[in-house]
Amino acid sequence: MQNPVKERIAKLRDEIAQISEANRLHLHGGKKKPQGAAGDHERRLQRLQEILDELVALTDWKKL
Repeated sequence: MQNPVKERIAKLRDEIAQISEANRLHLHGGKKKPQGAAGDHERRLQRLQEILDELVALTDWKKL
């Protein structure tokens, strides 16, 4: 069985990749952006911040 921290980091990396792809599509979508696209982009940025906070929390134990 894999280390739970490594498993969580792997899941977060996958989620970051999905968000990155969605952002790429958003930025290269041209002028035909759906009305909710700006809100979706904001939610993706918020989730990236949450992921960053979680990664910091996962690595903070090493500083003790």
